[in-house]
Order: sequence, then structure tokens, then C-alpha cells
Amino acid sequence: MTDVESSNESSRGVFRRRPDRPGWTVIGVSAFLVLAVSVPTLAVEEDWHGSPMIDQPSLLWIIAASVVAATFFVGGAVAGYRRPCAAVTHATAAAGLTVAVLLVCAVSRRLWLAHEVVPIAVAWLWCLGAVAALLLSAAGSLLGRRLTTGTR
Repeated sequence: MTDVESSNESSRGVFRRRPDRPGWTVIGVSAFLVLAVSVPTLAVEEDWHGSPMIDQPSLLWIIAASVVAATFFVGGAVAGYRRPCAAVTHATAAAGLTVAVLLVCAVSRRLWLAHEVVPIAVAWLWCLGAVAALLLSAAGSLLGRRLTTGTR
């Protein structure tokens, strides 16, 4: 397409997105959705009756972990639905952004609010959670893409 054709299309209000460019809106919407559900869920989990749920004898922490995991899957599905041509790329970018925000918040809370060090076991759990979040988001993106394009 020449510059003249491009300017004619843009003057008519037709804008085509190049498929190799990232859709920052798609990434932002997906990341915001995951953060909007994950942050309150994890805040309740961290301060359940004065201590984290995982440190208590009950298994309620599994519910909080499942809600956060489902949110990453749904966030990936939203990214895949909104941008089916690059579903996995956008979903994992959104999940990576969200994981980075959640990890910065978790480390900040431990170091500056709770004045605790991060044990090695917790760091390994965070790494495992980050990998799981990326995989769940990628799986959700495939579902979102399938919902957009129909069954093939």
C-alpha cells in the first residue's frame, strides 16, 4: 500500500492495525481485569484473621489460589478474544505485566510493611506461580481465540 492509499484510507476513517504491532489496549484491559480480581483476593488471603491463610490449619487458601488462577485464565481468554491473530502473545504479555506488578507488591509488603525477609521456599512458590500464571493465560487465550473464530 502506498502512502497516498494509506492517507486516503485514514481520511475515510478506515484504520488498519498492522498485525506485528502489539495491541496495548488489549494487554492493558486483560492485565487490569486480572489485577482487579487478584489484588483484593490476595489482600484478604494475606490478612485472614491476622495472618496468611496458608499459615493457618484450614485449607481456605486453596479457594483464594483457585480464584486467582481462574482470573489469569479468564484474562487470557479476554486477550485471545479481543486479538485472535496474536492471542498467545498478548495474553502472556498481559500475564507477565500482572505477575510483575503482583511480585513487586508482594516483595514491598514483606520488606517494608511486615519487615520480613523472603524465605527461599516462598521465592520458589512465587516462581512456580509466575510460570503457572503464564501457562494459564496462554491456555485461556486459545479458548478466547476459538470463541472468536468458531470451531475449525
